[in-house]
Amino acid sequence: MIITITSYKGGVGKTTSAIHIAAYLQRLAPTLLVDGDAIRSASKWAQRGGEGGLPFKVVSHAQMVSHIRDYQHIVIDTEGNPSDDDFKDLADNCDLLVIPAVPESVATDGLTHTLAKLRSLGNTRHKVLLTMVPPKPRTDGLQLREMLQAEGIPVFASEIPRLAAYEKAATYGVPVYSVKDDRNAARAWEVYEAAGREIVGG
Repeated sequence: MIITITSYKGGVGKTTSAIHIAAYLQRLAPTLLVDGDAIRSASKWAQRGGEGGLPFKVVSHAQMVSHIRDYQHIVIDTEGNPSDDDFKDLADNCDLLVIPAVPESVATDGLTHTLAKLRSLGNTRHKVLLTMVPPKPRTDGLQLREMLQAEGIPVFASEIPRLAAYEKAATYGVPVYSVKDDRNAARAWEVYEAAGREIVGG
């Protein structure tokens, strides 16, 4: 299974989502994370954790060809604002395109652009993952979910809350379930587990 995480908007949790979806899939079968971002965010995350950090291998896009045959699942983390040609290639060559979306107006503009591109390509293998969702009583996440559903756009039932545990995981170079000094770490992992189950279950 090839899962690609992409969006025309940066700063929406692409790398965090790629890391944790890969961590979930690794528990099911050998999983490779391909770091296609020019900033190399996933590679830096892996380097900070050292040998015992991430439970899966991280390689660059250029190295992917040498490794892809050895893994059952491939998760591709992409750069923000890809070219139209790159975006088409990403959309055409995966089993599922995961589009992280933050429920705020600026990020929603990028989401609208991403979804418009997918419509123009006739792509139906995509699903929006709400990320950095603020806690109640704010209703930003619910409003975006209802807007997407009203337009018939597939959305993950699971959503990713705005939690400091993810930043700590990136700092330590580990998946969030390995963060021991944050009381929300278990919850932060549970929501990605739920998203992973949705991916595997279709």
